[in-house]
Amino acid sequence: MQMLINENLIDKAIRLDKEIKEKKKELDEAKAMLQADGLSEMENKNLKYLQIFGGGGSCDLSYKQKLEIENINVLKELFGNILDSKVSKREEVKYEVESKFKSALIALYIGDYKEHDIDIILASLGLDDNKRKLAMKKLKGEYIADKKLLESLGAIDEDGLEEELDIIKEYKNYELVKRYIDIDSIDDKFKNELKRAISIEDSLSLGLSYEK
Repeated sequence: MQMLINENLIDKAIRLDKEIKEKKKELDEAKAMLQADGLSEMENKNLKYLQIFGGGGSCDLSYKQKLEIENINVLKELFGNILDSKVSKREEVKYEVESKFKSALIALYIGDYKEHDIDIILASLGLDDNKRKLAMKKLKGEYIADKKLLESLGAIDEDGLEEELDIIKEYKNYELVKRYIDIDSIDDKFKNELKRAISIEDSLSLGLSYEK
């Protein structure tokens, strides 16, 4: 029986597959170079987030943390019964941590929380009372979303809001941590015990933004 498969389509599929693999390799290499250059810039400026613009869009770099629970009993000693509603146990002995509590644990572990007077920060960006009140309600501690919000309100800064966005994230983390624990009770012993209870894997996240 004669096969009805179109040979031209086979050739096209092979050609496209090769092109995709080649472009994927080029993209991975470009991303690796962007990550290396971006990491150097972030370390030089002591930043946790960086946005770099090109002619057709932007590259967003930020630190990303992965949390693993190492000792649930130690963690329960630190936070008490709140864990019953924030952490669940899977069959394969994997712990699923509620999103906001996970963010608070990561902030505690890496020390990325601090009380700031955000109103003063917003005022320094040229925002009036009404815009500052609106910003305070809508800021989330998420770099990209917060930057878009501040820019939409007319915030002015020569360095692209880099330091201000770090400060806002620290403050939002501070507010989050306060939900679960008395910050004044956090001492060196607590921090050491927390590092027994959980581990954090740090990586650099890269995202590309452009009009489709």
